Amino acid sequence: MATDYAFIRAYGKFIGTKEGYLDKTVRQARRENAPNDVMSYDEEQKRWSRFAELEEQAEAGDDAAAETVKKIREIMR
Repeated sequence: MATDYAFIRAYGKFIGTKEGYLDKTVRQARRENAPNDVMSYDEEQKRWSRFAELEEQAEAGDDAAAETVKKIREIMR
């Protein structure tokens, strides 16, 4: 299992993604030199979702984002 791109792994575990897809996503992140805090790639928007963005939403009062941040951090422990 890859040790880089831990947020991809944690988010994938949170949403129940299969290991093969996570491996593919990590390889893509490596190829693109994506920031270390990326969680997923949005094919439609052609952009990476970052954990920092999710944290910002949580800090702005988004309860769903706050719960997701909490659960992802728990998975990463």
